[in-house]
Amino acid sequence: MRTPSHSGESPSKTERRDRRGEARRDVDLLINRFLNGYPYLCRATNISRSGIRVVPLHEPAVVTRFMGLQFQLPGSEEIITASGEAVFAPGSQAPVGIRFTRMLPASGEQIGRFVAGCRD
Repeated sequence: MRTPSHSGESPSKTERRDRRGEARRDVDLLINRFLNGYPYLCRATNISRSGIRVVPLHEPAVVTRFMGLQFQLPGSEEIITASGEAVFAPGSQAPVGIRFTRMLPASGEQIGRFVAGCRD
């Protein structure tokens, strides 16, 4: 249940974002999501230091909790490789919320700078 802000207004976009514990940034980029060892192209729609939201483009209807991820942030030459766990997946071909479970610390820092809007 959401509670209104102190002024009686509805919660701001920032307050809704805070429920995840990390700031998020909208993106529109293609990433590889590895399911059962096979890569499938997905579209990422937002990212935070702790996770990413992806929309499957064309992949088999399999239920996989853990997966590999590989992507590049806009303006970067570095390829980020991470492991993740699906924490929100309402159904086949629907957006999937993924929590990062393993990545290099430097990759996490790069994502943090990107989300904050800092240049590398």
